[in-house]
Amino acid sequence: MIDWPAAFDPTFRLAFWTVVVGILANTSSALLGCFLILRRMSMLGDAISHAVLPGLVFAFLLTSSVSFFPMFIGAVIFAMLTAGLSNFLATYGHASEESGLGIVFSSFFALGILLVQMLAENVHLDRDAVLEGAIEYVPLDLIQLGGVAWPSTFWPALLVLAGVLIWLILFWKELKVAAFDPDYASAIGLAGQTMLAMLILLVSVCIVISFKITGSILVVATLVVPAATAQILTHRLNRMLILAGLLVTVATVAGYALSWMWNTSASGMMAVMCGVEYGLALVFSPSQGLIANYWSHRHLQQRIRAEDVLGVVYRWNERQEMIENHPPISSQEIAEIVGDSFRPATLRMLIRQKMLQSPASGLFELTPAGQRAAQRIVRGHRLWETFLETEFGLPGDHLHEAAHQMEHYLDQESRERIEEELGSPGEDPHGRVIPPRISDPEKAD
Repeated sequence: MIDWPAAFDPTFRLAFWTVVVGILANTSSALLGCFLILRRMSMLGDAISHAVLPGLVFAFLLTSSVSFFPMFIGAVIFAMLTAGLSNFLATYGHASEESGLGIVFSSFFALGILLVQMLAENVHLDRDAVLEGAIEYVPLDLIQLGGVAWPSTFWPALLVLAGVLIWLILFWKELKVAAFDPDYASAIGLAGQTMLAMLILLVSVCIVISFKITGSILVVATLVVPAATAQILTHRLNRMLILAGLLVTVATVAGYALSWMWNTSASGMMAVMCGVEYGLALVFSPSQGLIANYWSHRHLQQRIRAEDVLGVVYRWNERQEMIENHPPISSQEIAEIVGDSFRPATLRMLIRQKMLQSPASGLFELTPAGQRAAQRIVRGHRLWETFLETEFGLPGDHLHEAAHQMEHYLDQESRERIEEELGSPGEDPHGRVIPPRISDPEKAD
């Protein structure tokens, strides 16, 4: 019997098989976890890990054995019962998915404890002894197949991963819809509830197989954390699946390497690395990370401040247009009108952007580009005031503040739609002229 890969030293062979089997088991969990995250069933793995205990007891009572195969069958049956009953309670029992899951797994776990005490009190029968194991011991339990010594958990892990991949390939169209709304998928003939049932079945099998390989902490972590990390990095399902697989592979390799260096639990360190990846994604994600959100929020604040200044200068010119040779507005007057949100840096930014010009020290007026931008802002403000009065009957003293908040979020399409609904009004409720439409703001003179 060949202990493959025989070309390498024994230490490397142990590490090789540990990492390979870990990647197979953890990748299956991560791929299925993407759908659990999207279905808001992320704690299904933790629930199943508690709920399988009655299955272990019944398997022992029927077979008088604690060998893996009967324990596996009993655990899978109760895992599927957990998911099925929780879904039944959510559908027909007026319970949310989370509460239904909590009701079922806590009841099953309590039932399992009672059965152990009543019927198997003198037998060392618990999840730690039967299903949970240390991943470091994977290369020590070998079987002979084709003249090669394979870890006994390699083929079950490979078969589960192959089943998950085949399921994804064959039912990709159905899964894309069922992942978000199985009822809608069923309504349009895509077997949404069937896809959900298959997901629960695969999750149950994956969890029970992974208990033997990696232990409960790691399987629950890989069902949730890589998928949650991938969701921070992308909004597309196919990319989410690929990223989840890559992330859990990196976490498996890095976690094992660090556990070897620090002589600690490999499964625990792999779970920690999944958490580290999530933390890094949470901070550095280009679309949803804390840094990106900070700069996006800051940019929004800067834009709102700039638009407030442009609106103030535009209205100043409106009020003064009847006065011959009226002076431009000063920075002090702008600050008084804008209020606490005013920043002197906003004026400098608008000058750099050629929206404002300063004909004299401390005085400011709009450039042609600034005039167009300010006209769009004021137009949206006054259209929204008119809309609020016409559609909701708000009194005049309640219109300005609401419109002031909304003017920064109205694009050209929204302004045109409001104008069309109102019948192209010429004035706002206060009798002020609504500026005309600029059809192409980027090219208008």
